[in-house]
Amino acid sequence: MRGESIETALDGHGATMNVKPAAALLTLALAAPSLGGCVAAAVGAVGTAGYVAAQNRAPGQVADDATIRIGINDRFLKKSESLFSNVSVEVVRGRVLLVGTVSSSADKATAESLAREVEGVKEVDNQIQVADDGGVGGYASDSWITTKVKSNIVTDFSLNGFSIGVETVNSIVYLSGVVRSEAQRDKAVEIARGISGVQKVVSAIQVSPE
Repeated sequence: MRGESIETALDGHGATMNVKPAAALLTLALAAPSLGGCVAAAVGAVGTAGYVAAQNRAPGQVADDATIRIGINDRFLKKSESLFSNVSVEVVRGRVLLVGTVSSSADKATAESLAREVEGVKEVDNQIQVADDGGVGGYASDSWITTKVKSNIVTDFSLNGFSIGVETVNSIVYLSGVVRSEAQRDKAVEIARGISGVQKVVSAIQVSPE
């Protein structure tokens, strides 16, 4: 079954950053021959930040989710390079999480609309933030938070063997993946909340006993 999302707000201040997970770009790079030259060119040109871990899913499901991610990123790139560069796409069992920053509400709505066009998408959780400018300071802070959350999750005994995706935008941490119990999901959120500088934690982690 799918666990309910947990959203916990903490005190603090964030700063804008642009993110694009390395995993999504790697997927596009591998698929570039079938998607066209424009995708291959963009993969080489776009910078990456954040961390996306492989999810605990059956091989067939992983392939389906990867296909969905490729389809969404391809639509983003064809629409605008900015959208492709600034919005991170995570897919777990057909459920899409969009994270990043864009310059307008219209761009945020466009990203969600494009994601919903892709076959196999069951739902879209649009967590994109609207901001005018990022800045090196915000990028560095978010990268540090992502690294700390990732490190603490990996070394936690109760989460051993479970890969959890971590993204940080404006000091807000986004978690995704699949775990076996609500206790494990709550533990991941607790770890993220405990990192200095985290303003808020949004969990899209799903609970699946099987």
